[in-house]
Amino acid sequence: MGKRTKQYKKLMRAFELLGFRQPYQLLITSDVLLDTTKLDLVSLFEKTLSTRGVKPMITQCCIRALYAKNTGPNRDPAVVAAIDRAKTFERRRCGHLMDQDPLTERECMLSVVDPKGKGENKFRYVVVTQDEWLRDRLRSVVPTPLMYVRRSVMILEPMSSSSARAREKEERSKFLDGIIRQPKKRKREEEESDDEHSGTESEGEGDGEADRTKGAQGEDKSKKKRKKYGPKGPNPLSVKKPKKAASGATPKPKSSTTPSTEAPTETATEKKAKRKRRKKASGAAGSGDSGGEGSNVQQAGQSEGALAAETASGA
Repeated sequence: MGKRTKQYKKLMRAFELLGFRQPYQLLITSDVLLDTTKLDLVSLFEKTLSTRGVKPMITQCCIRALYAKNTGPNRDPAVVAAIDRAKTFERRRCGHLMDQDPLTERECMLSVVDPKGKGENKFRYVVVTQDEWLRDRLRSVVPTPLMYVRRSVMILEPMSSSSARAREKEERSKFLDGIIRQPKKRKREEEESDDEHSGTESEGEGDGEADRTKGAQGEDKSKKKRKKYGPKGPNPLSVKKPKKAASGATPKPKSSTTPSTEAPTETATEKKAKRKRRKKASGAAGSGDSGGEGSNVQQAGQSEGALAAETASGA
């Protein structure tokens, strides 16, 4: 990237602070078309302005000036080529009627760039002209980039003093807006202010019921105005779940600092222990059972003999 290209790019960025947007709108006069019949104007515009898209435009009065130069027995082929190229550009309606006396290109361009005569380029046009008087006149119109062709080179004029002052003023206003910034109201505060205004209007009516309703609304506002939130706890998804105690296990007693005088209760008496069954050998079990039956029979016989002896002695 050359030095001139960087300079032009920086200049167009300064113009963008004043409202210029891509694709740039270019207003072209007839003398530019006549001087650049062998050049590719669109590529020159894109290279000079460091952009890929431009909108070249021409007014109806400029085209009429080209047709006026094409009259006569000896027609210039350069004029014919300029007319053919002008037909490919977008037509800018200047509002000047064809049946009336034609205006000069200077008057037409001034009326299009500065329609109200306030020295402001309302529609942000980039003017491309070879007319030095017109360029000198448009330097006072803020902001207006000016371009012209010299030796097959497209040149972009530096920013005029009036445009530079406008740019400094715009930058200063943005800087002050950044420092002194009014606090934005929240939506809830705006609603509360609207409710307060509606409450003051209802006071003017002087009805007792309105005062009561206003007092109730004021209480509701005071309740809704401040919403207290409790302490934030941990995320329930990240907390481990407590393990369930086993059915046979007993809860551990909490440790206390003061010594307890009461004796600890025995948990074995409260809950019966499970009975454990022991398996015996089959032979021992059989002998034990038979011995038990014989002893029982002998005891029964002795008790019967004792009863018979007592009855005999009594008789």
